[in-house]
Amino acid sequence: MLARAAWLAVLLAASAAALQAPAPGLRGVTRPRASVARRAAAGDTEVLSEESVERVLEAARTELSAVFGYSAENRAVGITGTVDFVELEGPTVVVRFGGRFWHKRTDVLARVAAFLEARIPEICDVAIEDAAQLDDADKVAQRPDF
Repeated sequence: MLARAAWLAVLLAASAAALQAPAPGLRGVTRPRASVARRAAAGDTEVLSEESVERVLEAARTELSAVFGYSAENRAVGITGTVDFVELEGPTVVVRFGGRFWHKRTDVLARVAAFLEARIPEICDVAIEDAAQLDDADKVAQRPDF
């Protein structure tokens, strides 16, 4: 009987912890971030639409310029990374990566997501078009062995 009571206590504790943890993929939904609240109070946020995502993504290319290859000095050192808007799937923004980045691609995606979500609070997630675009390996063909 004691073992059954202990098992029930563990089950209840695990259930309570699961209820408190945010569901995967719903980051930022349970509690608004402070930056979002500040921007909303200042009126600096936009309504979710394809046009607003394009506009905010263009601002991200400028403000996060060290991450992308849009400037001549970045391209001169081999940073040619680009980010493009693909589509809007409900509250999820889908983007495409191209070129080479200095930072890890997952970090670039996280920074772009944070930038977009701070300015368009309705966005629930920013996803990559194809998981292969998060591969950090150089896309240079390997040399043949002689």
